Amino acid sequence: MKKTYFIILGILVIFVVGFVIISQSMKNEEPESANRKIALLMNGSREDHSYCQAQYEGMRAYELSSGDIVSYFDNVQPDERFENLVHELILTGYGIIVCDSYVYEPKITELAHENPDVYFLNASGTETAGNYSSYLGRVYQARYLTGIVAGMQTKTDRIGYIVATPTPETIRQVNAFTIGVRKVNPDATVYVRHTNHWNNDKIAETVTEKLLKEQDIDVLTLHTNTIMPLKIANERGIYTIGNNRDNRDLFPNTYLIACVFDWAPFFTERIGECNRNKFVGQHYWEGMRTGIVAISEPTALVSPETKRIVEAEQNRIMTGRYDVFFGPVTDTDGFVRVRKGENLPDTELLEHMDWYVEGVDVE
Repeated sequence: MKKTYFIILGILVIFVVGFVIISQSMKNEEPESANRKIALLMNGSREDHSYCQAQYEGMRAYELSSGDIVSYFDNVQPDERFENLVHELILTGYGIIVCDSYVYEPKITELAHENPDVYFLNASGTETAGNYSSYLGRVYQARYLTGIVAGMQTKTDRIGYIVATPTPETIRQVNAFTIGVRKVNPDATVYVRHTNHWNNDKIAETVTEKLLKEQDIDVLTLHTNTIMPLKIANERGIYTIGNNRDNRDLFPNTYLIACVFDWAPFFTERIGECNRNKFVGQHYWEGMRTGIVAISEPTALVSPETKRIVEAEQNRIMTGRYDVFFGPVTDTDGFVRVRKGENLPDTELLEHMDWYVEGVDVE
């Protein structure tokens, strides 16, 4: 009887010891969680009513929901001061650095290599590293839908589009918008003019006024951080279409719709991964199905028929079985860029789009 008792006791001891060893082993395999100091660097103002403000509001929403403290830096230019600021942040214990523009990427890739223990995130970039992810929303999907609104709204068949600089990103959005316009109005033309500045109000004002003088524009949209083009159009009673965030309260008599961002869920996911040491450096390019990109609710100036068409097209995109650049797509020279039944690959959309679709007039 005693022998049986000791055998059972021995088995129990072995079981308990084994359980403790396995539990400790599993615990050691799990990455430690740590809330890292976070910085958001913006190439414009957090109060620009546009791109930078959308980034700021997304990060601020994360900050309020998580309890983490985020430091914000406005109007950071991609020069030596940017590099010095990042070095200073790292030296003072910042472990997550988020930037909001492709202009920073050449410096960020170097800094990420030099600081492997710091996580970097950058909007509009395309590069990646073990501790660096670039990210962007498929805004062209929302642009396509707002293009439908413009095409239905115009009476002159002349639509204005003020753009900062010609890059694959901005050209992609112009093209998607124009495809939407001409889906419902094949006679319409989209007049594209460049400011070559993202934040300069005065230059945007000059370029916009010149376009409005030259063409009988009755709907105008933009791809700049400054919203000056919308202000000019609004003063003249021209319908406006916004970008990056919903500014209908600023232009109640002309505002139709906007492409909008919601960065909060994205920041919550990525920063959570950083804090759990689960970060994976990659390029994120998420579309309307994830909610990172959307269109605002059309205002009362948009007709019920237009709303119906937009909703139907949005539903097609949300299925994941349709995208804006499904062929046939023809460029301004009449060359078929995408044949019927085909679609442009992401590499072409992201890096190599240097041509405009039929219906664009670019100066």
